[in-house]
Amino acid sequence: MSARSRRVLATAATGALLASLTAACGSSGSDSAGGKVTLRYGIWDAVQQPALQKSIAAFEKAHPNITVKVELNAWAQYWSKLQTQMAGRTAPDVFWDHVAYFPQFAKQGVLADLSPYIKADKVDLSVYDPKLTAGWKQGDKQYGLPKDWDTIEQVYNKTMLKTAGLTQEDLSGLTWNPDDGGTFVKALQKLTLDKNGKHPNESGFDSKNVRQYGLALASPNGQTDWWDFATQNGCKLQDKAWGKWTINQPSCVEAIQFVQDLRLKYHVAVPAAVTNTPNGAALPQVLARKQAAVVWDGSWDLSAYQTSLKGNFGVALLPGGPAGQGTVYNGLSNALYTGSKHPKEAWELVKWLGSEESEKIMTAAGTVWPSIPTLNKDYVAAWKKQGVDVSAFAKGAEGTTIGYPLTTTSSTYNVKVLDPFNQVWLGKQTPKEAADKVNTESNAAVSD
Repeated sequence: MSARSRRVLATAATGALLASLTAACGSSGSDSAGGKVTLRYGIWDAVQQPALQKSIAAFEKAHPNITVKVELNAWAQYWSKLQTQMAGRTAPDVFWDHVAYFPQFAKQGVLADLSPYIKADKVDLSVYDPKLTAGWKQGDKQYGLPKDWDTIEQVYNKTMLKTAGLTQEDLSGLTWNPDDGGTFVKALQKLTLDKNGKHPNESGFDSKNVRQYGLALASPNGQTDWWDFATQNGCKLQDKAWGKWTINQPSCVEAIQFVQDLRLKYHVAVPAAVTNTPNGAALPQVLARKQAAVVWDGSWDLSAYQTSLKGNFGVALLPGGPAGQGTVYNGLSNALYTGSKHPKEAWELVKWLGSEESEKIMTAAGTVWPSIPTLNKDYVAAWKKQGVDVSAFAKGAEGTTIGYPLTTTSSTYNVKVLDPFNQVWLGKQTPKEAADKVNTESNAAVSD
C-alpha cells in the first residue's frame, strides 16, 4: 500500500479502544512553559512532509509562541497507534482524519466541534468544495476543515497504449455494459496478449499464459475498483448518509459481477491470485513492469507512478457504464483532538492548514489536490512541469461522484468485505452471495 493510500483496512478494535472516552476529558501530552506552546501534529505520508514543513515554518513565523512537532507514522501503523493514543488520552493535538474513521471518532467524542471557532473567526467555508465540507459534518457540528481531495481514474503506460494503437482520448471515451462488455472490454482486449501474442478475442488465445493484461484492479474494500463500476451502474452503497449498507441491490451486484467477468470471462484483467492481498497489489510497479497497460488508482498515488515510470504514464477518465461516467470522491481533513491541552493554539494550526496560503504551498509541490477548487489549476501546472497531464482527475471530480460511505460501521465493513470478495474474484463465490453476506454483517453493527 502506498504511504498516501486511503484504501482503508480499518481496525475492528476501534470501538473497544475508544469506548471509554468522552469529549471533555484527556490530555494530548503537550507541555508549555513561559508562554511557549508545543503542538503535536499527526500525519502518515512522508511524500507530503517536505511541503508540509514549509507550510508549518510559515505558521510558526506568524505564531512565534507556537512550535509544531510533526509525528509521522506510516499508514499501516497510523490508525492503530492513534486509537491507542486516544484510549490513553495522549493523541496529537491535530491530526489527519479519514472519513472511514470520522463517524466512529465523532461518536466517541474525540473530535472537537470546530463550529464555534469557525463562527468566532468568521472562517469562510464557501472557499472549499461543498462536497468536502459536508463530508466532515454531522448535524450542525463541523468536525474538521477539508485538507485535500482525491478521486479514481485510469492510469496508463504510455508506451503500451501507443503500441496497441490507442490514445488517451480513446481510453477516456469508453463505455461498458454487463452484456458484452462494450467498447471498454474491446479496448482491454487490444491491450491483452498471451505468450504467443494473441488477444483474448482471437482463436487460440491461451488464458493460462498471459504475458500482458489490459487492466489491473486492486482494492481491499472497493474504493478503487467495484465501487466505481457500481457508481457507473446507478448503485448506491448506502440508503442515506449515516445509514445502512445497500450493496446487495441488483445494480451493485451487477457491477460486482462485471468486475469478476473482467478476470474470469474476458481474461483482460490481472488475476485475483496476484491482486488478492490485504493491501492490494502495488499498482505503480504493475504498470512499470508492463504486467498491465492500465490500472485504476487514486490521485494520491501519483508520486509513486512518477517514481516508477519517470513520466511515461498518463491519466484518462474512467469508462461510462449504463448510468454514465462516475467515480468515488474522497478527502482528508485536519481534525482537532478534544483532549488537547492547547485547543486555541491547535485551532490556529487547523485554521492555517486550511487557508489558501498554506494550500498554495502544498499545491505548488504537487503533493495533493487542494480542497480549495480555485487552486486546482496550480496543481495541474505543477504536474505539467513533470511532463504529466493529471487533469482527468479534476474532470472526473466535477462529474458524477459518490463519497466514501459515512457510517459508524466502516471498521466492520472493511473487515467483513475481505474474504468474501477475494473469493468472488477467484470465482469461488457468487457476487450475490458475497454482497448479501457483507451487507448483512455490516448492517448488524449499525447503531440506531
